[in-house]
Amino acid sequence: MTMYSFDEKKYTYQFSSGLNYFKGKNSSGKTEFYKFLDFMFGSSEDIRKKPWYRDTLKKASMEIQVDNIIYILTRSYDPSQNYLSYADEEEREIIDQREYREKLNSIFAKDMELLKNIREFTEEELTFRTFTMFNFLGEKRQGAIHDFFDKCSDIKYSVKLVPILNFIFNNNLEKIYWLQRELEQLQQELKDLEVTSSRYDFICTQVNRNIQKLGSNVWYTGRNADDIRKNLKEIKNMEEPKKKGSDRNIADLEVMYSNISEQIKIYENSISDAKQFENDNSNRKMLLENLEQLLAENNVFAYLVEPLKQLVNELDNTISFSQYTINDKTIAELKRQRIALKTAIKRNDSRFQCYTMEEKAKSIALIEEYLSADIRDCSGDLKEIKKKIREIKEELKALQNSDDIAKIRGLSQFITSLYKSASGISSVVDDDILQEGFKIQYFKRGNILQPMVQVKEKDENDIEQKKEVNYYIGSMARHTLIQLCGYLGFLKILLAEDKYPIIPILVIDHISKPFDTSNSRAIGQVINKAYEEIGKENLQIFMFDDEEHTTLALQPEHSENLVNDEKSGFNPFYYLASENEEETD
Repeated sequence: MTMYSFDEKKYTYQFSSGLNYFKGKNSSGKTEFYKFLDFMFGSSEDIRKKPWYRDTLKKASMEIQVDNIIYILTRSYDPSQNYLSYADEEEREIIDQREYREKLNSIFAKDMELLKNIREFTEEELTFRTFTMFNFLGEKRQGAIHDFFDKCSDIKYSVKLVPILNFIFNNNLEKIYWLQRELEQLQQELKDLEVTSSRYDFICTQVNRNIQKLGSNVWYTGRNADDIRKNLKEIKNMEEPKKKGSDRNIADLEVMYSNISEQIKIYENSISDAKQFENDNSNRKMLLENLEQLLAENNVFAYLVEPLKQLVNELDNTISFSQYTINDKTIAELKRQRIALKTAIKRNDSRFQCYTMEEKAKSIALIEEYLSADIRDCSGDLKEIKKKIREIKEELKALQNSDDIAKIRGLSQFITSLYKSASGISSVVDDDILQEGFKIQYFKRGNILQPMVQVKEKDENDIEQKKEVNYYIGSMARHTLIQLCGYLGFLKILLAEDKYPIIPILVIDHISKPFDTSNSRAIGQVINKAYEEIGKENLQIFMFDDEEHTTLALQPEHSENLVNDEKSGFNPFYYLASENEEETD
């Protein structure tokens, strides 16, 4: 990575495959270097807001090699001015941050079709930027073993973690894919049917509205067009419309509507009261259970509890729930009748209005035009297709939340083996592995790394059995080491499967902080053990710390001090002015 100043100076940081270690004292820019690597990979941080970049850093270029192709990434002091090109070509046109990220996404997304499948599975817009949560372990949340990824303290990452974990640990991907295709097809059919249904409802409404103006008692349902045409013919011939003997006047209809509404209201109030009685009775039963537990230890107060028990039993017998089941069916019928009466009242509105012959002629013309339209009632099809969609969504949800137990077990075993590899080196690890059955169990729900041990318990037959229980350890050093193992465990899975849009790096900031000198060597042992499985050619690690790498038992492929004769920290063009210089300025 080469950094350029505003006065045409430049400074280059060399990196190597494997482990890169950068030592620096306090205020030498270790954390800034950590964040700057994320900035080069497309983070939205605005470096103009930081005083140590102002008027010093003009731009920075980083050379990366992906699948034997070398790219040059360039970001400038102005976030809207970026460049991305092949190593053997000159910088092309300026690109904004959005396009810069899109080009990086095309580089790291090995299979764009798979990325599309991940987006469909998770129903989230995911890119390589989302997967950087697996790449950065900062000082901010060191020691977190619940929701242990550092970046997940940011809501834009935390909301996407659960669907990503569901995808990583799911063994039903093919079935989910076909169900999603079927769901898309059904949703398109539903959309088409809703359009047809809207047209059907509109035409029926318009026909019936105009029929009312003619004083006819025929109602258009979409399937009785011939009856409507016959009725129109009678009206044109000025024949007196035949009235049904069962027709009721509007006063009768309103009385019936009011009576039914009152019955429904009384029923709903009684149901509400019954539920309250039931809730109160449930609370009494809970109280009795607690009292009976007390009586099991001291039977002196039994005479106080017996009257309460009798009262609860009497109240329980006064409520007949079968009666409400019958009433529920009755009330549903009453509600249907109320809707029918409301419709009938609306139909009668036109009987009390006068329409001119011109208005009636216009209504006849409109009815004839609407009857010529080809419509159909889709209510049955809509109901059926909505039912299918609901069933598929439920099945999809169940499949998406089902876990590959073997894969989670393998991850837990690898994390445990990394942690145990520091035995004999770290006293905190030695203390833990002395516990019977010690292991670190990964739980997908909550993204938890939970230490567990085995304890002996006797069952009801007095037979001694071993049971796994959570092992709570309060040491920050223990938690941080477990957290590091968790990061390395996930990177092993993601890199081995070689299909996720992930940058093959791990960036760690000041991890030695919670460790004393005797235990800090466990960090190097865990990293070396992970490299045996992952391979230094497959994972590049960047570490920033204030300790010598030998203190952490590390053998980096590249190491340097951020403070030297040429510069005072990470940004080689920045230095802190003395008080005399500030007064002169």
